Amino acid sequence: MSDLITELTEVFGDRATFRDEYQELAVQKVVNKERVLIVQKTGWGKSLVYFLATKILRQRGDGVTIIISPLLSLARNQIESTAKYNITAESINSQQNKTQVERIEVIERCNNGQCDVLFITPEQLQKEEFIRLLSQLRIALFVVDEAHCISDWGHDFRPDYRRIRQLLDILPNNVGVLATTATANDRVIQDISNQLGNCEIIRGPLQRNSLKLHKVHLPTTELKYSWISKNINFFPGSGIIYATTIKECERLAQWLQTNQIAAYPYHSNLSEEVKVELEEKLINNELKVLVSTIALGMGFDKDDISFVIHYYTPKSMIEYYQQIGRAGRNISDSHCILLYGGKEETRINEYFIYNSFPKQEDIDKVLSYLDTCNQAKMRDLSDSINIKSSVLEQILKLLSIEGIIAKDGSNYYRTVKPYISQESYYESIIQMKIKEYSELLAYQNQNGCLMQFITESLDDPFSEPCGQCSNCANLWVHTDDTVSTLENNKVQDFFDNQFILIEPRKLSGIPGLRKLAYVFETGIALSYYHEELGQEARRGKYINGAFSNILIEASAKKIITYFYKNKLNWNDVVIVPIPSNRRPLLVPQFAQKLAEALKCEYAHVLAKRPDEPEQKSFLNSQHQEANIRNYLFIDSQIDLSNKHILLVDDFVDSKWTFAIGAELIATSYNNVKVTPFAISDTSDSD
Repeated sequence: MSDLITELTEVFGDRATFRDEYQELAVQKVVNKERVLIVQKTGWGKSLVYFLATKILRQRGDGVTIIISPLLSLARNQIESTAKYNITAESINSQQNKTQVERIEVIERCNNGQCDVLFITPEQLQKEEFIRLLSQLRIALFVVDEAHCISDWGHDFRPDYRRIRQLLDILPNNVGVLATTATANDRVIQDISNQLGNCEIIRGPLQRNSLKLHKVHLPTTELKYSWISKNINFFPGSGIIYATTIKECERLAQWLQTNQIAAYPYHSNLSEEVKVELEEKLINNELKVLVSTIALGMGFDKDDISFVIHYYTPKSMIEYYQQIGRAGRNISDSHCILLYGGKEETRINEYFIYNSFPKQEDIDKVLSYLDTCNQAKMRDLSDSINIKSSVLEQILKLLSIEGIIAKDGSNYYRTVKPYISQESYYESIIQMKIKEYSELLAYQNQNGCLMQFITESLDDPFSEPCGQCSNCANLWVHTDDTVSTLENNKVQDFFDNQFILIEPRKLSGIPGLRKLAYVFETGIALSYYHEELGQEARRGKYINGAFSNILIEASAKKIITYFYKNKLNWNDVVIVPIPSNRRPLLVPQFAQKLAEALKCEYAHVLAKRPDEPEQKSFLNSQHQEANIRNYLFIDSQIDLSNKHILLVDDFVDSKWTFAIGAELIATSYNNVKVTPFAISDTSDSD
């Protein structure tokens, strides 16, 4: 028996064997401290390679294993799995060991033999003090998990992964390097290989025999909700539903709960304590489903996830394969269902693809500003440049990694290194992402084997028909894809009794101001933009030039229900429209008809000064607020004192129009209450 088999049986029992010759080869090469890239299907056992290698290396008296892991949930999940290898793992991240003292203690435990594996997120590599800490470690193995994140061409490229390239260049020769991924096509594999240097590529077939694939065309939110609640209990055990936004995760989970299904939302806004609790519930089958964003995606290892449902179409086949790979890791049958349809879905995906890299004009604005001053804080840049905060952060990170700018405390400054535009390079990546998304659109219409279509898209040389997807099977009996009018109406009733809340803004973003002079009451929106009523509103605004009676009736019903459930007094309500210079009649006419339907007063007291720039052209909070303050004003002698103002607009996103409109009304009249109402919430839909 080889030494490797002996070590394997110590962990998994006397009958344990490697999955295939590639797995044993990979462990041997890593133990020999070679550079290795593993491209193997989800569930193949990539983590076994680095954990078993770590066990062997530590027994020899070698240093620790560093693992770069992109998600906290993935690191937590893997830390728990190290116990069976008789090794100990810890993590340094933004949620734990936040102080320098705590981090020094972790490093000391690693060097003292009390910790064998150290997980870090790539974001830690931007901190100089952390790099200094790493330099004190005795490292035997350096692992890049989910290595497709290194590549600009990967589906989940993250700028901080570029720092890994710099570390790889300075690692001593006596440190082994392992990169692992299940989701890389030929282009990404070549890119990763180039960055690792002289490395062995161990690549295997990607087909997952335990996955039964299916796709269903459901073009509306209501149809998708109906299908999920109808079918989810057909699947044994527990699973995951992937949704696009936090709001959708929350609402879909609530819908399932009303149908007596143990569903919980999972996303980045939850506390780490709640995330850990939900992960444990999923692992222990104490819930039916987690409705999750991509926060629970790469590498999460639970042996018996029996289904993965996609509420939306992912942006690439690589991303889709990664997420369905959570299912069926140690069970013979699992189901992976794609629910697709609706033009809005495609529009949202294409928006995120086209905005995956910052535009050159925005990079130029940041560099120009830094060229004119010695240094600038993030707040200075936000105040002076009309760029989304998230885009500004991305630009600063990319320029920092490239050495074009540097940071002293909280101040950014320009270095002497000349900037070379990356515009054509980024554009080529974006065009490749569009091509990859078109593969998903083709998958929606695929009549042949679904698994073969996926693996061929990933350049798998071993691709073949699976024989068990809904296209291969002569008869698909695992789901009921019909949705009756009664089932659809049940979802609509749920929406009618749910409230999309418009939470108030409380603080100003304008320098010199802090608290707003008035904070509006929590308001409501009739719909989300991607839903049927949201699209009805889009057609009304941009095509028909007027909002339909459908929207008026639905809005009146929603408002009455909201007031009734919150025990609000209806007697003193006055409807006030938000004005617009571009479509001066659109919202006022809707508001007037709404007032008639609700049998309440109507007053047009707000106006906008001429030549107002379009609000949606302002991309961060400071500029959005400033624009509204500069152009919105009270233009009426009507006295609204002692009234409850229902402030009406068509769409709501940043909430600054409502915030400043409410502030103007409240500071112009005595004893007023202002509650906003919008036909559609467009946040998270751009």
